Amino acid sequence: MARVLVNRFWLHHFGRGLVPTAGDFGALGEKPTHPELLDWLADEFMAGGWKLKRLQRLIVMSRAYRQESRRRDENENVDPENRWLGRMSVRRLEAETIRDALLALSGRLSSKLAGPPVPVSPDDVGQIVVGIDTRDSAGRPSGKVVPLGEDEFRRSIYVQVRRSTPLGMLEPFDPPIMSPNCQQRASSTVAPQSLLMMNSPFVAQEALAMAARIEREAGADSSARFQRAWRLAFGRAPSAAEIEGGLAFLTRQVEAAAANPAPADPKTPAPDPARLALANLCQALVSSNGFLYVD
Repeated sequence: MARVLVNRFWLHHFGRGLVPTAGDFGALGEKPTHPELLDWLADEFMAGGWKLKRLQRLIVMSRAYRQESRRRDENENVDPENRWLGRMSVRRLEAETIRDALLALSGRLSSKLAGPPVPVSPDDVGQIVVGIDTRDSAGRPSGKVVPLGEDEFRRSIYVQVRRSTPLGMLEPFDPPIMSPNCQQRASSTVAPQSLLMMNSPFVAQEALAMAARIEREAGADSSARFQRAWRLAFGRAPSAAEIEGGLAFLTRQVEAAAANPAPADPKTPAPDPARLALANLCQALVSSNGFLYVD
């Protein structure tokens, strides 16, 4: 049991278990790539009182975990699949983590724990979103909207999961397939992922909320706003060339927004051109590989 648990946590941190077939340690499964390491970690796990926090600290502070992901010819010639951990593998964020990260960037992520699941329902165009189902008995939209309050922004682990109605925000990013169970997730790179990040109303709303947060935290200076957005999205400071390109992008977006104002809507006033430009920048950042992948 200790070896199975250790292998499962190693898989979550590295994208691949020491035993690649995480759901099969038997004769039909693959042999461990590092059997001595697996046994040692299992022994440390048991000796430490089966403490998961201690085990994960041991893994993430290891030299293997702290490696860079840059490929080297000498390693690629010997181990092109990186089975022997000559570098860190680049991993895409899991579906639920992407949604939670967007909510965290906008400052709207709820830290509420436990309780009933957050419901899902189809919206006006049939996309499954977080919300209370208000359709009539014939399945037709009623037009009613029941506010969820804080529950709308809870972590994805609390969102209701139904095989027939997968959450539209998560579906392109390989959520677990529970039929009958999911031993290990797939990780694909397909066009619908980019299309969702560019066109999803949820992503656009969170980008606009992120822009409002940056305005509060960075003030009116365009350079400070850009650097704050970059650091929030990527966890690092931008280079001089990146700042120059970002400021040019913001300038072009402000000019475009001013030249083509959105149609007037008394219910939802259009944001000013500067905020709209900043929101477009935020959406571009969260749609990039720098945000979606752990490098």
